[in-house]
Amino acid sequence: GFRGRVRIARKMHADRVKMLRDDDDRGNDSDEKWKKDRGADLEDDDKEDSRRGKNRRDDRRDGRRDRGRGRGDNRNRDRSRERERVFNRDRNRNRDRERKGRDRDRSPANKRPGGRPPFRSRPRIDREKICPLLLRVFCKLGEHHKADEFKDPEKEPVDDEFQIYTWKDATLGELTSLIKGVQKSARRRTARLSFAFVYPDREGKKVVREVGQTFSTRRTEDGQKSLADLYFETGDYLDVAIHLK
Repeated sequence: GFRGRVRIARKMHADRVKMLRDDDDRGNDSDEKWKKDRGADLEDDDKEDSRRGKNRRDDRRDGRRDRGRGRGDNRNRDRSRERERVFNRDRNRNRDRERKGRDRDRSPANKRPGGRPPFRSRPRIDREKICPLLLRVFCKLGEHHKADEFKDPEKEPVDDEFQIYTWKDATLGELTSLIKGVQKSARRRTARLSFAFVYPDREGKKVVREVGQTFSTRRTEDGQKSLADLYFETGDYLDVAIHLK
């Protein structure tokens, strides 16, 4: 009857209310669990971010340290290379001086059996760009001047001297033409010109070294040699002996 339907309705309502309450409890537990899990995840993310940030800072610091070390290494390497370059330059310069020096006529390696250095052709000089040098020429009839005559600068045989401006690539044949324009005896058909360099040796004593011969009216092999080929150096004198027989 009616009362039975009421009891059934009340029971259904009670079951409904209980079910809703159970759902609310389960929802609250789920929210709390989600919040707890989410908090743990956020905390892990924060730790991971902190760790990554620390690693990035360490990487930047290490990079700066490496770059600074690299710059220091490069500077040390550059200094070492510069010292080595200067050392090699000075060593080569001293070696060249010892090899060439001022005693060109006493070096056995640079001598022929006849006492003359080997002929070596040198490149031509651009005379429009290179300034000429002043060459002091001393001429004497029949023989060369003695080395003792150049010992005292105040007693040099200036009466036999004339000066010309020339270059190191000037040949003995070219110098012969210039001397013939000054010395009448050099123009004779039988004239033979003997050339010698006058310079100080290692001990400072003057040395007279013959370097070649030319003739007034014909060409010779020595006439094709230049001053540079014969190891002439700026400051040397040129002594010329004119022979008429």
